[in-house]
Amino acid sequence: MKRVNTMEEQDKISTLEEEMNQIPHTQAMMVTPNTKQASEKTSNNLFTEECDETAESIQEQLSRQCTWPWSDFFDSKVAFQTSLPAPLGPFQVGYLDLMTPGLPQNSSLLRIYYPAPSNTSITSPPLWADKECRAGMLRFIQSAAWDWPTWVNNSEFNPLFAAKKILLSPAGFLTGFSLGWPLIGTVRTIPIARAAPLAPHVGSGWPVVVFSHGMGCNRFNMSQLCYQLASQGVMVVAVEHREGSGFGTFYMNGDTVENIPYLQVPVDENEYRVRNKQINHRCEEVLRAIDLLVKMNAGEAITNVIDKNNHTISKSSMALTILKSSMALTILKSSMDLTNHLYLAGHSFGGSTVLLASSLDTKVKAVFAMDPWMYPLAEQKFEIAKPTLVVNSEIFVNPNNFHVINEASKNKSDVTFEVLEGGVHLSPTDLPMAFPTVLRKVLGMKGTVDAEVTMVEINKIVWQWLKNLIS
Repeated sequence: MKRVNTMEEQDKISTLEEEMNQIPHTQAMMVTPNTKQASEKTSNNLFTEECDETAESIQEQLSRQCTWPWSDFFDSKVAFQTSLPAPLGPFQVGYLDLMTPGLPQNSSLLRIYYPAPSNTSITSPPLWADKECRAGMLRFIQSAAWDWPTWVNNSEFNPLFAAKKILLSPAGFLTGFSLGWPLIGTVRTIPIARAAPLAPHVGSGWPVVVFSHGMGCNRFNMSQLCYQLASQGVMVVAVEHREGSGFGTFYMNGDTVENIPYLQVPVDENEYRVRNKQINHRCEEVLRAIDLLVKMNAGEAITNVIDKNNHTISKSSMALTILKSSMALTILKSSMDLTNHLYLAGHSFGGSTVLLASSLDTKVKAVFAMDPWMYPLAEQKFEIAKPTLVVNSEIFVNPNNFHVINEASKNKSDVTFEVLEGGVHLSPTDLPMAFPTVLRKVLGMKGTVDAEVTMVEINKIVWQWLKNLIS
């Protein structure tokens, strides 16, 4: 059975598809850190103390600091919040959200994570997912359960399909999960500070990683990877993709907020055509993000309309607010080494996205792809010509994905493959930490190793990859 969209949603989807048709194909741990004391650690010894702890020690600390007693799960409403794990590097982390004006095919929506001084206070951390975001994620899960994408292994999600059989219909599925999340889920905040001062850099500027999220995500669903890296002295730019693969996003049409829902793609003869258009749109978004970074690094003025979606700001104050948001970007002037140290990273759909984008910008020096989903590029010719590390979770290993990568890099020896033991496809995301440990396995969010431990290991791998490149 297929989800029936409302007329409004159908109109939006039709509009999105029309816009996509205009896109040219591209050639080719709980701690709330109010103040973090200055540390003697340097960016070259990430996780030497924290992550050399045994898994049991990590789990003990996290269970003491991060989880709720069972009685709290059954409150009628969640009335308090807990933070995602604190940054482990020598810096605190600041962030700026940036949306440029325009339609999805010629504008950008980004979250920029950057190193902030170690004494920066985290007084108003952003929510990891508000009510609207949770609803969007559930709609995505519902849609995926009825139209499971090709070349995406589903064995770790067997309980999801069992729930599908029990709840029978998409509407029943969505209702059941919507009622369950407020009862058992944790409201998480992200330990970062909006518009915090930028820590002074050494040399030509901070190294930069542009990050592409996977299907059903947005610019902050994989925040731990981003802010942990930023806490080591890296500028991380998370792109929010707006071609229908995320759980839901938006753009500004003048003063009007236009929502972009998840685009349910039936598994039929048109699946590849739609997914291929999406990945080429995503690729262009990554390239536009790089262009914006070049402009900001050069001190060019960038109009930031992100606050137009903030309904608490009066119309009379909006112009000044936009000016302030735009001026906040000026702290990034001359702060990035885009000549020598520009890298791409991505997960799942984002993994294939950055593999494609890396071939189209000579400034990109290397690529990190986690569980890259290569189906959208199965029939498109492209070349992997940059040093590339591909890390797969055990269950996501799929010969078809490897085949596409090998075909694109058949004349190169720069692609290295690794397997993350004990992890699952959702391990690099923040989603497992939104649920109690006892339910993660049921929801396909836990392998043989707990999510907190796996996340630490993933961050070690990412940092070691980047450290080798920048040193």
